[in-house]
Amino acid sequence: MDRSPWRTFALIAGAVVSASMNYSVTFISFGEIQKTFAAGPAATSWVLNAFAITVIALLIPSGWVSDRFGRRRMFLTGVALLAVGSLLVATAPTLPILIAARVVQAAGLALEGPAALAILLDAFSSERRSTAVGAYGGLGGISLVLGPVVGGLVIDVVGWRWTFAMNIPIAMLTVVLGLMFLPPDRPTVDGRPGRPDLGGAILMVVGTAMLATGIVQAGEWGWTNPLTVVALVMAPTSLAMVVRRSASHPHAILDLSLYRVRYFGRGNLMAFLIAGNFAGTYLALITLLTGAWAMSPSAAGAALALVPLIGGPMSFVSGRLADRYGHRRLLVPGGACMVVGALWFRSGVGPDPDVWLWFPAVGLYALGIGLAHANSASLALRFVPGPSLGQAGATNRIMTEIGSVCSVAVTIALLVGADDPVEGVRRVMLLLALAGMGGMVVAAGVDTRPRQMRSAEAE
Repeated sequence: MDRSPWRTFALIAGAVVSASMNYSVTFISFGEIQKTFAAGPAATSWVLNAFAITVIALLIPSGWVSDRFGRRRMFLTGVALLAVGSLLVATAPTLPILIAARVVQAAGLALEGPAALAILLDAFSSERRSTAVGAYGGLGGISLVLGPVVGGLVIDVVGWRWTFAMNIPIAMLTVVLGLMFLPPDRPTVDGRPGRPDLGGAILMVVGTAMLATGIVQAGEWGWTNPLTVVALVMAPTSLAMVVRRSASHPHAILDLSLYRVRYFGRGNLMAFLIAGNFAGTYLALITLLTGAWAMSPSAAGAALALVPLIGGPMSFVSGRLADRYGHRRLLVPGGACMVVGALWFRSGVGPDPDVWLWFPAVGLYALGIGLAHANSASLALRFVPGPSLGQAGATNRIMTEIGSVCSVAVTIALLVGADDPVEGVRRVMLLLALAGMGGMVVAAGVDTRPRQMRSAEAE
């Protein structure tokens, strides 16, 4: 283990900043992209959904590759690919080309994300992983603050394309520093060299892509449309074949033993419910700000920055608290804050800007995000052994991305199907409250308190 784990954290910070800013500026740029290409919200939503589908399809294979062929190598390759994708997005002449460029970005993020998290967690002891994940999430939260604020200003001054170009220098600096200071690592193949399960990897890509496509397109195609039916039948069929292959293949693409690790499955379900719902909520709020409330991109970005401004620092603090007091004491209150904030906002939102509603209700939601978002991931990874962290982190991230695709697809359907944008936002807030309630139920049975504390309370 690295004697200076915070130095490792500093070295991967650039990737976190670049990825988080890329995430947030996409939402703040959503309306401007619609105007540039004269497209409706359903077509433009593929700028978000194509990205998420690609990440879903490639995350677990990427985590598998990083564990077996070197996390440093995959991390730096992914960051460089993200920079290339950002350049293509910034120069895309048409919406289809822009969507294709987003796929390139997503491939880079899928490659570097699991490797970055595995490098970080391997540098910390298992007892401090919640602190590490909290700091990781906190840095992402700070970047999410910069994204809408800086992105909104950039859009007002020079246009939305430059919001994506900002990623390029950050990513390239990360590559240079990583080559200089990140030590090469030895791939982990359980001591048994062998061929990777390419068939399992292909089935994983097909299954996850079909699942996401079926969910996203069902609203437009219809649930009984043959294309929707084919996609939703192929998804479980392909994924079932992955599980079957993984049960017997010596170098399986899916490590089924991870699901025997304590709280791994429960943490993944939390990621789907809590972390995954963030994307739909973010889209609904930015649509309200720039649509019904008629704010400029810079003003909307400044208002939206309230969420990561509270949630980012709280993620860092709550990670340390989870290590000390256990996850349940953070996750349950976090879900409760999300529920109350969503219902409060739903009950009072109207067609006119209302700062007296926005700051307390959205601020309470942001507090819940800070308590529950990063801790969903740290719960899943709390007891995972070091050699499997890349694939475990990828599995957890894929649950978040599937949740994101579902929430964005449902949000678009609710916003488009509502009589007015405000009514659409009210419906999305109800969805958020239901997700928060589900997260509270899942977290209620968690006990990750340190042994010393359990013994003291038992006495």
